[in-house]
Amino acid sequence: MQQALPPHFYVSSSLLVTTAALAAFHLLGLHRDYVFLPVLGLAAVYALAHFVQQCRGRGEFSIDGSMAPGQLLRRALARYLVWLVVLYGGYQLYLAVPWYAGWEHQGTHRLFAEFLRVYLWAGLPYFALTLTFKASRREDFYDPAIRMLHVVRQIGRQLWRRLRHGDGSVPLLRVLRRPYNRKVFLNLLMRAYFLPVMVEQVAPASVGTLQTLYAGLDGGQWINWILALIAMLWLMDIFNASVAYALESRWLENRSRSIDLTIGGWLACLSCYPPLNELTGSLFAFAPFVASGQPGDLVYASLGLLMALKAAEAGLLAVHIYSDVSLGPSVANITLKKLQTRGLYGLVRHPGTVSKLALWLLQSAFYRQFWSVKLLFGYLGWGTIYVLRALTEERHLSKFAEYRAYREKVRYRFIPGLW
Repeated sequence: MQQALPPHFYVSSSLLVTTAALAAFHLLGLHRDYVFLPVLGLAAVYALAHFVQQCRGRGEFSIDGSMAPGQLLRRALARYLVWLVVLYGGYQLYLAVPWYAGWEHQGTHRLFAEFLRVYLWAGLPYFALTLTFKASRREDFYDPAIRMLHVVRQIGRQLWRRLRHGDGSVPLLRVLRRPYNRKVFLNLLMRAYFLPVMVEQVAPASVGTLQTLYAGLDGGQWINWILALIAMLWLMDIFNASVAYALESRWLENRSRSIDLTIGGWLACLSCYPPLNELTGSLFAFAPFVASGQPGDLVYASLGLLMALKAAEAGLLAVHIYSDVSLGPSVANITLKKLQTRGLYGLVRHPGTVSKLALWLLQSAFYRQFWSVKLLFGYLGWGTIYVLRALTEERHLSKFAEYRAYREKVRYRFIPGLW
């Protein structure tokens, strides 16, 4: 079983990097040129931990110093050129698609532009170091760059046979029928979809967290400190998710080993994210929107109740963020990377789903507006979608023996002893 690092390591690393980032933003200002540095910093911490584990003989990779310089250069150059095409193509896609033309997506454009600039001079040394210090015959075979080169080469051969010999007996795109080749391109599509969703939250969430911290320092009220804690917890989650979706690397050991190939699995997932969540929201009212933060809107108008509610929300949110961040760089939708079987995942198989639905209920149930047919039906609708997401995820992961063994070990999906 490919086991993730312990949950407390991922959570403590994310907390440390988030705290350091907020301190740096306070001292230096939140400048667009380094707003994404905490994401890279967190990735570096994860990579270092995996490399230390590898050096102690507990990793999946090895150090290969026997490769001739010429062979190393050729292998590194092939990967460098493939990913240069992919990254540049992705950047042009974001520039060309009208959906990403708005100001709210400028963060994605800037991230790609800066990343490409760095990649031009650092990409080749990165691949050379990776092939040397993260050697793996299995990874070489399943490396997305190698898979893409294989697909292009096979299509080129079939095209040449058609043009040169008139041989059309073999379908031109037959190579794409191989499951892993399809999974590579679907994984790129999935990451292209979710990357903006995650990274575009980095700058506004950082600004919002700093503002709530300043409000706590200036006002001195307990509720301001609770709001600051809530904002900081969300920022931790955003940093970790950005690492997972923006960076897939041998150093992070978070290669997508499989991806859900079913339409139902994709629909259940995408219906919760922009832009499809706008359609879902039109069908099912999103209950937490009633949480105005005004004592007069509560079922019992009281500032004390509001403060108690926010304190409970912070505690439940901490549980939810712990479950998310304990997956480290392996957190991702509709894919299998590394399993986490410890911490909350040692109690139930879907702690993130349970904590999120419980959090939404806590946020909304104490407001009078929630107790209407529209909002109750909306909460049940969103809850059904998230349960379906968990079930489709299990259907996909159950194809693997390691997940079936985990399922036998942790018997309950959502509630220990019940379900």
